[in-house]
Amino acid sequence: MTAPRLLALNAGSSSLKFALFDLETARQSANLPPALLRGEIDAPSGEPVLTFTRTGGPPQTLKPEAVRGDTGAEVAWLIEWLAREHGAAAPAVVAHRIVHGGLHYTQAVRITPAVFGDLSALTRLAPLHQGPGLAGVRAAQAALPQAAQVACFDTAFHAGHGDAERRYAIPRVWHERGYQRYGFHGLSFDAISRRLPALLGTRAQGAVLIAHLGSGASLCGLRKLRSVTTTMGFTALDGLVMATRCGALDPGLVLQWLQHDGLQADAVSHLLYRHSGLLGVSEISADTRDLLDNPDPRARQAIAVFVAGIVRQIGAVAAATGGLDALVFTGGIGTHQPAIRAAVVERLGWLGLALDAEANAAGHPLIGSAAGRVPILCLPTDEEAVMAAQATALSAS
Repeated sequence: MTAPRLLALNAGSSSLKFALFDLETARQSANLPPALLRGEIDAPSGEPVLTFTRTGGPPQTLKPEAVRGDTGAEVAWLIEWLAREHGAAAPAVVAHRIVHGGLHYTQAVRITPAVFGDLSALTRLAPLHQGPGLAGVRAAQAALPQAAQVACFDTAFHAGHGDAERRYAIPRVWHERGYQRYGFHGLSFDAISRRLPALLGTRAQGAVLIAHLGSGASLCGLRKLRSVTTTMGFTALDGLVMATRCGALDPGLVLQWLQHDGLQADAVSHLLYRHSGLLGVSEISADTRDLLDNPDPRARQAIAVFVAGIVRQIGAVAAATGGLDALVFTGGIGTHQPAIRAAVVERLGWLGLALDAEANAAGHPLIGSAAGRVPILCLPTDEEAVMAAQATALSAS
């Protein structure tokens, strides 16, 4: 009999990551369980491409011809492909990354019709992510009606923030209606936090700053391995400059567009979520890889604005955590782009940061120089393993 499996589905705004786990191994793992198979469906040039790896094997690619960039269709195809090409038994548990859990969902939960309805109502707060995540849920429910479907939330890692951190300075009635700072990228920050004790020893219990830099980007300040502050707030627009999102913005700008420039709310939303950030500044690309290699002054300007925002917010997070005992880079940009890491650290020498140029260029886990007072790490995140751990803990309770 084939051992039961757990499938983790990590639906983003433009891609679908997944990982397949042995369910019993995941239940018995003291930390992050190892995946049997993992991969991603992306469309870097408009054509969907599946990249996947088996444990210990080389990356492989293929074109999933039946998929057209729709998350629901991708999930349906993926489940069928896993059974056909890899002989995988139908997963007994499917864990879904859901970006926004709102006020009520602060830990993993089994998805019932009532839960699904609650999460659908939060789509307006995370329009790039909540819809694709829930489309993945619908597709998995249809393809695997006997499987337990579990929601794992990006907001949950920040649920323990103090009142002063969660509140906006707005009338109390709006705070009580849920207009609060939630924070995001919690699954990524959780994954990194679980690796820190082995790498930093007792220093991991201090003020650790994690920089999740990707098409979405945010910082998280930890104390005793728990989130105490983060740069995103009510929605995933706030904080750092991102690929197509604006980051921190004077709300008076939005009022100006609405009251004086004649823009409608939908147009402003589209502008801030899809045409701002690196794309808006450069008018060339939302991808830092394209911009770093482009001599156009607008590309250099976009990178400079991106780096300046990270540096500014690192200072703010360090102030909120009462110091800086370690800095960790993660996410697609944070893990794979040494030039961005170098540009950030170069401006933070006053915090005791210094890079080892060779280690940084090679992407080693420890990239800080002996001349620096603060360790600097470069670690790939593993949101899918955190989802597997949360889902198995839920099913065992």
